[in-house]
Amino acid sequence: MAIDKKSYTKTKHAGIKLHKDGIRFWFDFTLNGKRHSKLWKSNEAHTKADRLKTAYIELERLKAEILHKNEITANFDATVNDYFETLKERWKGETLKKYEFYYAKYMEDGIGKLKVKDVKAAHFTSFNKIIAHLAPSTRKRAYEILQPLFKLAIEDEIILRSPIKTSHIPVRNQLSEKKVVTDAVAKYKTLYSTINDMFADNPHHRAIFLFGFYGRRLNEVLSLEWNDIDFVNNQYRVRGENSKVNTEMVFSLPHDVREALLEFTNSDVEIFNISEVQHYYKAIREHSGIEEFTFHWMRNLSVSALSAMGVDLTHLTAMLGHTDSSTLKKYLSLQREASTSVTNEASAKLLEG
Repeated sequence: MAIDKKSYTKTKHAGIKLHKDGIRFWFDFTLNGKRHSKLWKSNEAHTKADRLKTAYIELERLKAEILHKNEITANFDATVNDYFETLKERWKGETLKKYEFYYAKYMEDGIGKLKVKDVKAAHFTSFNKIIAHLAPSTRKRAYEILQPLFKLAIEDEIILRSPIKTSHIPVRNQLSEKKVVTDAVAKYKTLYSTINDMFADNPHHRAIFLFGFYGRRLNEVLSLEWNDIDFVNNQYRVRGENSKVNTEMVFSLPHDVREALLEFTNSDVEIFNISEVQHYYKAIREHSGIEEFTFHWMRNLSVSALSAMGVDLTHLTAMLGHTDSSTLKKYLSLQREASTSVTNEASAKLLEG
């Protein structure tokens, strides 16, 4: 649409002309040797002075956006889907499969099609209504994916700040969500015997399931490398890119896991060169008689059994690798390595009894 230049007059601000209706503005300016032109309509309810003031603010914002667009090297029109594809390189194994499935189901055809620079805070208010029927842990998974996505966009200078606000992210009380396991102490002992009996001649799988028995998530275990194991100080490290909370964590190395690892003969970088262990679940259930067994269920079992032994909530939180327990916040200096030493000792006493 052609601009009727005769209908606009200059204002006190260079580059801003006002229409005779007193509401519309014409931005006509040169930036870095290139001329730019845009029409903009102010709010009729504002006073004449306020309309000119907001027009000036909009012009400065427009200039900043143009400069920002010209300076960046990344694709300014990249969509959320484009960034998700880039981000997938950071995830591995079961975590990647889980995130891909979740993203395809809840985000790919909705928020995923938006350009990253066009995503606003209001989009997440609407998105949270779509996933409101899901469990808190499942709702929070969306932000485990989206927060690093928008952080990467900021690093690429596609956007200046993340549209995700604290109020958008579901708040979980991690330990209160854990299902209490009935007869936990008995099941704890039974499962420990089952793992050692079934994999007596297979230190590889014995180590995997014992790591889970002591509270590790499956992805944390399968992504371990030999340089994450410190046999001298009896510690092991879960790197940030492989942890659910994106934070590097150090834990005490249980003696029986250490013994299993020392039986290994391979010298590959990665300790466990497999992608899944679910096909062993049925055999473990039959051997132990524990029908509810899964790898992740062992975390619930550990919390239930060790809390019955009097282990402090703070140490249990650290053992699981959580960071947002209300109790843990009171102990900001807490060290997971020290806390897992406590839980390992309690576990040893329980298994001896």
